[in-house]
Order: sequence, then C-alpha cells, then structure tokens
Amino acid sequence: MSKTIRVEESVYEELDLLRSKRETFCDVIGELLVTRGKTLEFLGILEGQIKFREWQHEQLEKQKLIF
Repeated sequence: MSKTIRVEESVYEELDLLRSKRETFCDVIGELLVTRGKTLEFLGILEGQIKFREWQHEQLEKQKLIF
C-alpha cells in the first residue's frame, strides 16, 4: 500500500540528486532512514564508550589516592 506525501521543492531536489536512475524516491528515503538509525546506534555506542572512559579515569584517580 502506498501513501502520498508532500515535500518542499528543495527537499524534492535533494532527494532527486541522491537518487540513481534505477532508484525510486522510496528507495532513497528508505536508505536515509536506515542510515539515520545506524548513526543513532553508533552515537549511543560512542556515548557509552565515553562514559566508560570517564568511569575508568575516576577509578584510576581513586587508586592513586589509596596508594
């Protein structure tokens, strides 16, 4: 089942630039959504790594105070 959506002319032009001759606009939008999901997943992992490094640094600082 397909739905009609409206986009601004500038958005249409950007999508058209991203689209190859064999792709539909649906293909392009689908790829962008997958990429967005992967980007958000990566940012979550990166945030976790940063928090882990901060925790690790705190633990090392505590160790220095003990010795």
